[in-house]
Amino acid sequence: MIKPISIGLLCLIFVSGLVTSIFLPKNVSAVGAASVFVGPSGGTFTVGSTFTVSIYLNTGNQSINAVEANLSFPPDKLQVVSPTTGKSLIQVWISQPTYSNSEGTLKFQGAIPTPGINTESGLISTVTFRAKSTGVATLRVQDSSKVLLNDGRGTNVLSQTTGGVYNLILPPPAGPLVTSPTHPDQEKWYQENNVVLNWDSPSDTQGFSYVLNDRPIDIPDNISEGGKNGVVYDNVSDGIHYFHIKSIKAGSWGGVTHFAVNIDKTPPATFDVDVSPDTYTSNRRPIINFSTTDESSGVDHYELKFIPLDPSEDGSPLVSGSDVPFFIEVSSPYSQELNLGRYDVVVRAYDRAGNFYQASERLTITKPVFEIIRGQGIRFGESFVISWPITWIISIIFLLGLAYLARAVWVLHRRVDRHLEMGAVAHPSIADRAKRLSDKMKEYGLRHHLFVILLVFVISFSVMALPTRARDASLPVEPPVITLFPETLSNDEIFYIGGRAGAPDAEIIIYIQNEDSGTATSHSAKTDKTGSWFLSLPQFLGAGKYLVWTQLRIADALSPPSSNLRLEVAPTAIQIGENRLSFQDFYFSLLVIVLVLLLGILIFIIYHFSHHRIKSAILRREIREAEESISRGFALLHKDIEAELSIIRKSKLSRELAAEEKIREEKLIRDLEEVKSYIGKEVWDVEQEL
Repeated sequence: MIKPISIGLLCLIFVSGLVTSIFLPKNVSAVGAASVFVGPSGGTFTVGSTFTVSIYLNTGNQSINAVEANLSFPPDKLQVVSPTTGKSLIQVWISQPTYSNSEGTLKFQGAIPTPGINTESGLISTVTFRAKSTGVATLRVQDSSKVLLNDGRGTNVLSQTTGGVYNLILPPPAGPLVTSPTHPDQEKWYQENNVVLNWDSPSDTQGFSYVLNDRPIDIPDNISEGGKNGVVYDNVSDGIHYFHIKSIKAGSWGGVTHFAVNIDKTPPATFDVDVSPDTYTSNRRPIINFSTTDESSGVDHYELKFIPLDPSEDGSPLVSGSDVPFFIEVSSPYSQELNLGRYDVVVRAYDRAGNFYQASERLTITKPVFEIIRGQGIRFGESFVISWPITWIISIIFLLGLAYLARAVWVLHRRVDRHLEMGAVAHPSIADRAKRLSDKMKEYGLRHHLFVILLVFVISFSVMALPTRARDASLPVEPPVITLFPETLSNDEIFYIGGRAGAPDAEIIIYIQNEDSGTATSHSAKTDKTGSWFLSLPQFLGAGKYLVWTQLRIADALSPPSSNLRLEVAPTAIQIGENRLSFQDFYFSLLVIVLVLLLGILIFIIYHFSHHRIKSAILRREIREAEESISRGFALLHKDIEAELSIIRKSKLSRELAAEEKIREEKLIRDLEEVKSYIGKEVWDVEQEL
C-alpha cells in the first residue's frame, strides 16, 4: 500500500514546485523512468560477519525533489547494525531513517530543494547488516516507495526497483573437519531426524569438545568429551541445528568448526483443493486452486494428477498409469481441458525435505442441460433446438402464469385475513342490522342465542433433508507404501491405487479381497525409475466391503504384506442384470419426479383458487339473501307489532282480553317465531358456506 508523504515533505514540494513554475519553461519534456536499486545486488557472506549495502537513485534524466524509499529484509537472517545518512543526496530529511529488526523494515524519506537533482546513481543511504543465520536473504525495495518529480505537481516517476539477494554461509572450518553420512549437504533439508556426525582425529589430538544447538556461531566449553571421532543424536527436532566442535592439542584448544544440520520430518500444512467454478460443472477447463505453507523448510513445489473414474466408450479406462506422467509439477492456479466424466483431482505439496501432504477432490465434468446458440436459440441435449421466437412466447406465457398465480395467492391471503378478523356473520353488510333486529326481539321478551363456529385448518409440511511408515532394517525387501487410494467409491466407478516402493522397475502385487464372500483377486503393476507405481482396474468392483493390501517383488524376493486398507464400494441406485443406473442418473430421475409433483401441485393450487372464487360468489349471494331476510323480518315484525299492540292497548284499558284477541296475540307470537327461525336459517347458511 502506498503511504502518504508527511506534511513537511508536501510543503517542500509545494514551495519547490512554485519556484519551478515561475523560473522554468512551460513546455516540459516527457517524464522519464526513475529507479531505486541497491548495491551490491548479491554476494556470499559468513554468519556472524557484517556487510554494507548502499541504496541508490537513478532519476531517469529528470529533476526530482523528493524521495521515499521503503525496504524489507528477512529478520531471521539479517540484522541492521546501523544506517548512515552522511554523503546522501537528500538535503532535507523529513525524518531520520528508521528501521525495525523485529519486522524487517527500513524507511528513508527526504527532499531536495529546487532545482532538485538529476543523477544516474545518487546515494540515498548506506546500511550495515549482520548475517544471523545460514540461507538466502533477499533485500527488497517495496512498492510503497516514491520518487517525486520537480514539476510543481509532485508526479511519481518511480517505475523500477532492484533489490539484492545474498547467500549466507557458515565460516570455513577452523577446527576438525566434520562430515555426516546422514546429512552430508549443509544447504539441503533431510527427513532423517537421527543425526550421525564424524570428524577427523589426528594422532596428536588429546580430545574434543562439541555441542549441538540452534545458534549459528557458538564456542563449546573447555571440557573434553573424549577422543572419539563421532557422535549420534537421536530424535532431533525439526529446524536448523548447528554442530560446533574444537580439539585440544598439547594442552591448548584450537579453532571451532561449525556444521549445519537441516531437519524437516513434518509434511506441509493441510489444505483443500478448490475447484472453480464448481466440482460439478459443464466447464471442460476448470481452474484448480491450492496453497499451503511449511513451517520448517518451506514449500518446494506442487504435483497434480487427474485420475479418471469412468471407462472409455470401449470399456477400458480413459488413461492408464503408463500412458501419462504419474504426477506433473504444477503451480496454482492450474487449468487443463478434460473430457466428460468423473475424476479424482489429487494434489501433493512437497517441502524442501521431500515430505508431502496430499489433498484430493472429486470433480465431475458433465454435459450442459442447455446451451445458448447465437442466432438460433436454446439447444437442449445434442440436437434439440428451440428457436428464439418460440422461446420468447414460452417465456411470456410462463411469466403470465406466474403473475396470475401471484395475484391469486394475494387475493386468497387478503380474503382469509378478513374472514379471520370479522367472520361471515360479522360482515359489515349485515352485522349492524342483525344486531338491531336481535335487540328488538329482546324488547318483546323473545330471547335467542346465535352461535358462530369458524374452523381454520392450516396444513404444512417440510421436506427432509497417514499410517506411519516403519522401517525394519532386518528385512531385505520392504512392503510398498500406498499413497493413492479412493476415499469413496461406487460400483460404477473405476478403482485405482498407487504409491511408492523402495526399488525401481519392480513388481507390485495388489490383493483385493471381498470380506463377505472371502474371494480374493490379485493384480500387478510396475514401478517406474523413481519407485512410483499406479494401477487402475479395467473392470468395476461389485458392491460390498473389501480389504486391500500390497506386496513388493524384486526378482525372487517378496516383501511382507503391507497393512490392510478397507474399502466400501457403494451400490449404484438401480441395477437390473447388466444394466446400471448411476447415482447421477438416479438423482436426475428424482429431479424429474419432483418437477412433475411440483407441476401437479401448481395445477391443484389453480384448481382450488378457481373454486375459491366460486365459493366467494356464493358467500356474497348468501350475505345478500340474509340482508333481504332481515329486511323482510323487520317489515313483517313492524307491521304485526303495530297492529296488534294498538288492539292490545285499547282492550287492556277497558276490559279483559276476549278469545278473539287472544287468537290475535297468538298470531303475533307465531309471526315472531316465523321471522326468528327464518333469519336464523339464513345466518346458518352463511356459516355453512364459510
